[in-house]
Amino acid sequence: MSRAVLAFLVGFIAIANAHPPFFFGRGMGPPPPPPCGLPPFIDKLPADAQKKLQEIWKNYKQGEKCYTEHGQTRELIESLPKEVRKAIFRHPPLPPPLMKQPKDVQDQFRAIFEDRSIPFEEKPKKIHELAQKVLKGEDLKQFNDFHNKMEEHRKNMEELAQKLSPEAKQAYDKITELHKQKHQIISNLSEAARDELFDLWKERRDSFPRPR
Repeated sequence: MSRAVLAFLVGFIAIANAHPPFFFGRGMGPPPPPPCGLPPFIDKLPADAQKKLQEIWKNYKQGEKCYTEHGQTRELIESLPKEVRKAIFRHPPLPPPLMKQPKDVQDQFRAIFEDRSIPFEEKPKKIHELAQKVLKGEDLKQFNDFHNKMEEHRKNMEELAQKLSPEAKQAYDKITELHKQKHQIISNLSEAARDELFDLWKERRDSFPRPR
């Protein structure tokens, strides 16, 4: 399983997590859940899965909670054959303003996401620098608006974290560090090892005793 697959599924778990799921402005803390609404990879799904996904989200209204839709989407994705899932998430998802760029431009940004030599916390800066070089006009404006909103969110979360009690702040810092370590461990795994971990996680979830 690609890093993108695992990141997406980890994102969905966090609803409960679930990702641009993006790296922008993430700062401290665990990953946020995926955005509400139809996933950006819908056009890569088989036709029958596309119809099911559209059915899941057809009644969703912007601004509402979407826990149910996320859960149903997760179940749908997990029901797809492994090769289909891998094809869908072969590349990490890009922030919305970059999704409409030509493939050669998208590839430049994906190269940063996938470059293991760039520390996780430095990727947002690298992406921002590249955007200033290759994007123009309205595309650049939309990207900068998105980036600024993510930065504002990050700063707000950092300010809230600073107001935690000493006990809560200590726990928060430890959880943040554990998340960074988890990402680093996953990033260094081979694709085969990621597949094994995903299969183990899925088996543990599916075989967990449930009340009747």
